[in-house]
Amino acid sequence: MGKILERLEEIEDIENISRKYDNSENIEFIPINKLKLSKKRIRKSINREEINLMAKNLMQFGILQPLEINEKNEVVLGTRRFEAAKLACLEKIPVIKRSTNEIHEIEKQLVSDLHTKSISLLERADAFQQLLELKNISKYALAKYLSLSNNLICRTLSILEAGPETKELMKKGKISQRLVAAVLYRLKDKSKEKYIINKIIKEKLSVAQAENLVAEINDSNILKKHFLKQVKSFRTSLKKFKEKKKIINIDKSEEKEIEKEIKDIKSMLN
Repeated sequence: MGKILERLEEIEDIENISRKYDNSENIEFIPINKLKLSKKRIRKSINREEINLMAKNLMQFGILQPLEINEKNEVVLGTRRFEAAKLACLEKIPVIKRSTNEIHEIEKQLVSDLHTKSISLLERADAFQQLLELKNISKYALAKYLSLSNNLICRTLSILEAGPETKELMKKGKISQRLVAAVLYRLKDKSKEKYIINKIIKEKLSVAQAENLVAEINDSNILKKHFLKQVKSFRTSLKKFKEKKKIINIDKSEEKEIEKEIKDIKSMLN
């Protein structure tokens, strides 16, 4: 709200917005029913709570920043403002119409959304993939072009390798997109995806724990190393328990329970 009030001090009337843009950029006020969302837009999902809040602000202050549209009257920049304007029942909204090609439209959307929380990891990965195909460049070249790390590009794109079941689990909110990307980026044998994803959900593993699990699946030596570390930790705990047992009275039922657990551990090793 503070930012809006600051902007209002600079703008007496919404039609004066054009003063803030180059003279070559003509701002038009177009009936909202003449506009539509692009089918190739990056942001597919929209936070309805944010849109409701934006709509209330628009009803009070109007649209302070014009939307950008292409020659087909498709919204290139300003998806949330467009949705909020419809909810606020605005009849006309300010737009700047530009002639742009498909690649340029995707680039503008991506750069606009890249550093915001309004775009999901999956949507960002789709945008990266579209740019790779349209520009016919490598992942390394794309990273350089967008001034991002190659690791970030590859890690983000890995989510597109998710199987149908994993995608459905993400859609239902059973597992985060960040976790899936972390797993698929490191997993060598993709046939193990279902086992790992289900284990993460069942045991509620963190990203770090999931990455350790993948490391163990990828390399048996790492699995052995982690196992031996746990065995040594157990041995230390058992040693300390025996020392304390000498000075602490333990109920017979508790002692039987401990013996049973140790017996079970021994049977697992046979």
